[in-house]
Amino acid sequence: MKALLFILLFISNILAAQNITFIYELIFRTEKKDVKQEYYYLDVLGKQSVFRSEKAREADSLMQKNGYWQRRQPIFENMYSFKNLISNTVYKSITHPSMYDLYYINIDDRLQWQILSDTMKIGDVECQKAVTEYGGRKWIAWFDRASPLQDGPYIFYGLPGLIVKLSDDKGDFDFDLIKIKKSDKNNMFYLRKGREINWDIYKKLQSDYYNDPFAEVKARNIKTKVGDVNGNPVNLSFKEITGNIQKQLKESNPIELDKAVKYP
Repeated sequence: MKALLFILLFISNILAAQNITFIYELIFRTEKKDVKQEYYYLDVLGKQSVFRSEKAREADSLMQKNGYWQRRQPIFENMYSFKNLISNTVYKSITHPSMYDLYYINIDDRLQWQILSDTMKIGDVECQKAVTEYGGRKWIAWFDRASPLQDGPYIFYGLPGLIVKLSDDKGDFDFDLIKIKKSDKNNMFYLRKGREINWDIYKKLQSDYYNDPFAEVKARNIKTKVGDVNGNPVNLSFKEITGNIQKQLKESNPIELDKAVKYP
C-alpha cells in the first residue's frame, strides 16, 4: 500500500509515453447476492488504455504469443473495454464464449460528472468525490487530484485525476486501486479486431447463447470433447452442460442494468 501511495504522489513525473498498469481489486455481488472478488488491470499506454480481468489479460497475452485463445469461462465477459483519450472514444469488447468470435460496442454515453467538495484520504492520498450515472446505476468515484491521468476502471474516465475508488450505490460493484506497475514493454496491449455491433445485437447474442450454447458448434460441424479446467475428460452430457451455463447466466449481475437480458 505504501508503495502504491508513493507512486501516486509522484506520478506526475511519469512520462505519458510510458506504459503503466493499474491493478484494481473488485468486490462484486452476483444476482443471488453472493460476494466475489476478482482483479482487473487498467493498462495505460500514452492516451490509450485497456481494462480487463486478470484472466482475460492472460488470455490476450497467450493469443499474442501463440496465436490461439486460452479456455475462458462459459459466459460473456462482463467488463472489457478500451479507450482512446485523444478521440474520446470508448469501446466495450465482447468475446463469444463458444467460438471466441470478437465484437465491440461503441460506448457513446457521455458521463456527466458532478464533482463535489467532499474529500477523503485513501491511505495518504487526498481524494475528491464525484458522482455520475451509467448503465442504470449511480456511481460514486474518489479521484486523486494530483494525478495527471484522467482515467479509471472500465468505461469511467474524464475526471481531473485518476480514479482510485469507484462503487455503485447498490453495493454491487466496488473497485479499489491496490497496485501500480511500470513497464517498458508494449506487449501489454493486444489490439483485437472484431465486428462492431449495437446493444440489441449483443442482447440477441446472449439470448441465443442461453437457448443453445452449442448452436454455433453444431452449425459449424465442429467435433468437441468435454473436459475440466485441466483438460481431463468429463462424463457430462450437453444437456447437463447447457443447464449449468444457463444457471451461471441467470446468476450473473451485468454492470449495465439498463441493457440486461431477461432470461426465462
